[in-house]
Amino acid sequence: MRFYLQQSLHVGSTIDLSDEVIRHLQVLRLQPGAQITLFNGDGCDYRAELHSLEKRRAQARVSERLAGLAESPLRLHLALVMSKGDRLDWALQKATELGVHAIHLLSSERCEVRLREEDRRERKLQHWRQILISACEQCGRSVLPALSAPLSLAEHLRTHSRPGYILDPRADDALAAPPEHAEIELLVGPEGGFSAAELRLAEEHAYRGLRLGPRILRTETAPLVALSILQHRYGDLG
Repeated sequence: MRFYLQQSLHVGSTIDLSDEVIRHLQVLRLQPGAQITLFNGDGCDYRAELHSLEKRRAQARVSERLAGLAESPLRLHLALVMSKGDRLDWALQKATELGVHAIHLLSSERCEVRLREEDRRERKLQHWRQILISACEQCGRSVLPALSAPLSLAEHLRTHSRPGYILDPRADDALAAPPEHAEIELLVGPEGGFSAAELRLAEEHAYRGLRLGPRILRTETAPLVALSILQHRYGDLG
């Protein structure tokens, strides 16, 4: 079993495990002496032995440092307009499994989610970060994708400069040509799509329209299809 800890890990050290990890250990009914794997996002895995497990405290001793899974050679940035319910949670989980390098949350003209209160925004960010952690624990990644606080599409385009595609079912480009850079961004709109003004704004910032076939895909489906295609053709999938 793999568990994420937000702290330094060193061979030979005995460390206190977080409350989140303790809850997982208790659910799994693991006992002292059990072998577990820890990671902290530095690109390595750490083998450890569960030293003690009490109701509110647990410790593990780190025994070995291992190279983690190599990250994709294609550094994919997913800039995704937020959606309601568990659709965004699902998209974040699967994007992490598909090896996305960074996730940028966006609002747009047709965005369904508004996070005006600071405390609600922070609670949602913590919730989304935990989804990324859980996905990394499950899929074997040793590096967490970066997660950016929500920005408007205009703010994001103004502050981030990298080659990219914007998903648009009316675009002419069906990804016939490979990306020219090892780091690209994928812009994905809300359920109702980007407005004409937003599409023009992205075009002004050199984003290329990208079509994913004849059918209109939902906002949680479209990024996963596009990420899968890009990783298969130019990354490490398949």
